[in-house]
This record gives sequence, structure tokens and C-alpha cells, in this order.
Amino acid sequence: MIFRVVFVCVVLGALFGCGARMSGTGSSEAERTDADGKAVQELKPELPAYPQDRDLVEFFPGPLGSHRYFIDAKSLSIGKDGIVRYSVVVKTSGGATNVGYEGIRCSSGEKRLYAMGDRHQKWMEAKRSDWEPIRTGRPNEYQGILYSEYFCPDRAAVLPDRETALRALRSGRRESEMRGDHL
Repeated sequence: MIFRVVFVCVVLGALFGCGARMSGTGSSEAERTDADGKAVQELKPELPAYPQDRDLVEFFPGPLGSHRYFIDAKSLSIGKDGIVRYSVVVKTSGGATNVGYEGIRCSSGEKRLYAMGDRHQKWMEAKRSDWEPIRTGRPNEYQGILYSEYFCPDRAAVLPDRETALRALRSGRRESEMRGDHL
């Protein structure tokens, strides 16, 4: 009897997980349109040069964690497909360094990991590279801050230019602070 209850719970959990994944990704073609309603095809990104310390711009993701976060200024780009792509370097409080090449789609509030850095400073394409909703308020969910404060202010589908995003990152002042929204 206990075996059947456990089995039913496992099956229902798996089915619930599949349904949530399919409906929660925001990946319908209807959301893949520009401001004029034209379909936008995602461009295949080319991996940038591996980040160098001299090109890193630190940003503060808020009181979400104890790690240090950096964007590689040379890798930051805004594609014709409306995707902000960048290399991120996370230096953990334990001394490890994690490097990733990611994208944020402003129009739908999604993030994607394209590649991860290895210990030889080479890119390894991510085995699982799906668009996922950006979540905020969780430890180490820095993409929420990048999305709302630096790359997609006011959740706008129309992005600031690359230099505006870099200026905000370099100044350490979020877009809302630069506009005075925090007062």
C-alpha cells in the first residue's frame, strides 16, 4: 500500500513538473515579436573572447547573496533579435570563480545560459540552454537585477543602447536611481 502511494506521488510530481515547465517558460511564438508585432528570429550567438580581469565591471545585485558579480564590458551586446548578451563572472565568497555567457530577452523577461567557462579559460557550450523566466528575490539570482535595473529598465522591450547599460554598470547606479525613482 505504501509503495502505491509513493508511486502515485512520484508520477503526479513528474507530471506536474512537466506541465509547469511547458507553461512557465514563456516561450510561445506570440512572445517572440517586436514592438510592431513582427516575428523576431533569435540569432545564433558567437561566443566572445574569454573575460579578462581588466574588462570586468562590478555590479551590486542587492542584498541577495555574498558573492561578487561582474560583467565583461567587451562582451556586452544588444542583438538585432532584442537579446542582451554578456559574459558574467561570479566570484564566490568561498573563493571559486564561475564564468558564463548568458542572454536576457527583455520583451519576455527570460534568461538563457549559452556557455560556461572551464578552468582552462575556454568556453563550453551549455548542454541545456533553454529560455527560463527570470526570478527575483532569491539568493544569487542576479539576472533579475540586470533585467530590471540595467538592461531592460521599466521592463521595456525597447532596450537602452550598449553604452547606456555600461555607463549604469560602471557608475554603480541603477537605472531607477539615475531617474530618481528611488526617492
